[in-house]
Amino acid sequence: MSHRWNRFAAILFVASAGALFAQPAPLSIQVHADRPTDPLPTLWNFFGYDEPNYTYAPNGQKLLHEIAVLSRTAAYIRVHNLLTTGDGSASLKWGSTNAYTEDANGKPIYNWKIIDQIFDTFHDSGLKPLVQIGFMPEALSTHPEPYRHNFPNGSIFTGWAYPPKDYNKWAELVFQFARVLVHENGPRLTGFAVKYNYSWGKGYR
Repeated sequence: MSHRWNRFAAILFVASAGALFAQPAPLSIQVHADRPTDPLPTLWNFFGYDEPNYTYAPNGQKLLHEIAVLSRTAAYIRVHNLLTTGDGSASLKWGSTNAYTEDANGKPIYNWKIIDQIFDTFHDSGLKPLVQIGFMPEALSTHPEPYRHNFPNGSIFTGWAYPPKDYNKWAELVFQFARVLVHENGPRLTGFAVKYNYSWGKGYR
């Protein structure tokens, strides 16, 4: 019985290997550009990018206004790095707001200046924000050093991509962030600032 099973397994392995390494059958694709059909409906109205500090830069504002006039339906904009620690300087796949830091005794310090700039620009452009709650502030990261990556060199998953070392402080930060968006930023954001929101988590270590 065992010999019979071994022969069957060997045949199955050879057959599977043959199928795996076999040359794929030719595929033919024909495009008839001279035969137009119905217009392609534009079902998408969500746009996003990594670098939030480009939002209020001159070219960033110009691009957002161009997106706003693409459709009669207001587009949604999602940006990364809304809670990332830093001085607000931007680079490829990086941005920061310094919304959360701590004093020498570990007491939270909130700073919404850059956040206000970003959401004011969204409002002035006629766009609606899809609010992403992320990334991890340096003071809360379980692995804070190194914190800022140097894309495309080295790993992109540095201190910003780790979970919080204190979930109570993280929960309070999320609460304060939502409170600022809804209340302190006034009625211009109420009703859509947090209509859609989500917490980023795919890269947490």
